[in-house]
Amino acid sequence: MPLVIYMTIIPSFVSDRVYNEICREIKISIVDSSQYRFITNANILSMIQDEKIEFLGHELNTINLEGIENLLLSVRELECAEAYTTADGVLHVDANQRDPVMRVITVFGNNYYIDKYGYVIPHRQIYTPRMIVVSGNIEVPDSCIMGKSILEEDDNLLVRKTFSLVEYISADEFWKRQIEQIWINDKKEIELVPRVGDHIVKFGEVGNYKWKFNVLRTFYNQIMPQAGWDKYDEIDMRFNGQLVCRKK
Repeated sequence: MPLVIYMTIIPSFVSDRVYNEICREIKISIVDSSQYRFITNANILSMIQDEKIEFLGHELNTINLEGIENLLLSVRELECAEAYTTADGVLHVDANQRDPVMRVITVFGNNYYIDKYGYVIPHRQIYTPRMIVVSGNIEVPDSCIMGKSILEEDDNLLVRKTFSLVEYISADEFWKRQIEQIWINDKKEIELVPRVGDHIVKFGEVGNYKWKFNVLRTFYNQIMPQAGWDKYDEIDMRFNGQLVCRKK
């Protein structure tokens, strides 16, 4: 019986000691911070301080952990965030940055990133990651700028269809290395800007893009090495079943 009482009292004692421990340090960890750097440890610390959330020198049980998490979840660049304390008096703040797959420069000159879940991230001057750029006659709906995923929008929305195209390119190592930019012309047609070769691919409408990429891959692998990558200035795929090249 005494042993049972002893074992029930100890957890309570340890718990009280932890909660009464004074916060002496904050440790901030951002996943993928070296790859994207949309937001820094200093940015997160500054946000917490600006909100007047007290932590250093205060008991761990008085720190507003939920407030810190809600604050960070309001930051568009972050996918998720967690705040917790440990018995050594440390406040931990862990955050995951969003994983962007494309950059969009709209017809009005507005600049955004879109992550793998279709959420819009505002472009900031602190960092510009390298990825496929979509520009020209394209818009991002206000609803998505305010927080709605592009994947929740109508299937026929141009930016959503282009997102699917970028997903396909990003999932294929050949096209991921080859395609640098997507231009939307005045007719809302796709034009591809490759990294290799001084030419433009007039891709046409987004539909049937898998077939078009298969044909284009065959052309790149079998024809271009013999003809030369700088022989053509235009590859036209706008017409069904055809690939037409224009020499310089």
